[in-house]
Order: sequence, then C-alpha cells, then structure tokens
Amino acid sequence: MLKITLFDSPEELRLGLEGSLSGPWAGELRRCWRAAVSAAPSRKTVVDLREVDFVDGEGESALAEMHRAGARLLARTPVIRAVVRKISRATRCGTVEEQPAPRTDV
Repeated sequence: MLKITLFDSPEELRLGLEGSLSGPWAGELRRCWRAAVSAAPSRKTVVDLREVDFVDGEGESALAEMHRAGARLLARTPVIRAVVRKISRATRCGTVEEQPAPRTDV
C-alpha cells in the first residue's frame, strides 16, 4: 500500500510518499506525477521518500524516470538511500554520450 500526498506551491511540487512503492503503486505514482507536472511544468519537483519502507523494481523504474526528468529524491533510511544512490548513478551513466571518432578513411 502506498499513500501519495501532493504538496503544491508556486515554486515546488512535492510528492510525499508513505508505505511500499511496488507493483501497481508504481504506476499510480507515475500517473499522479505526470498529471501534476503537466499543470505547471516549470516548477521543481521533489519526491519525498522519507516514509517509504520498500521499493521494488517497478518502483525503482518509476523513480528513475522521475529523476531523469529532473525530480529530486529525498530519502532517510539506509535501504531507501541505497535505492536513490543506485538511481542517481544509473541516471548519470545513462546521460553520458560519447561522440564517435571522426573517420579518416573517407
């Protein structure tokens, strides 16, 4: 079970999560986030995971998508902090693009 609370201000959209971010709840989080962001896309987004006790693969995928879009992820417990670090590292690695060397045989 996951509780999602939206804290909406002119400067920031904050999604407060409580419980387990898993299975169908990951899809619900995505729907809530997309709807809220579409209303005011210029605000910064913060995902507050300080009351989350479990994240499965689907939850990680949802958080990674949000992080790639610029959302800041807040965590408190060691387990959830590890999830956030993993997402942050994967996002950084995924954004590095290497330019191919110019061809000299043409």
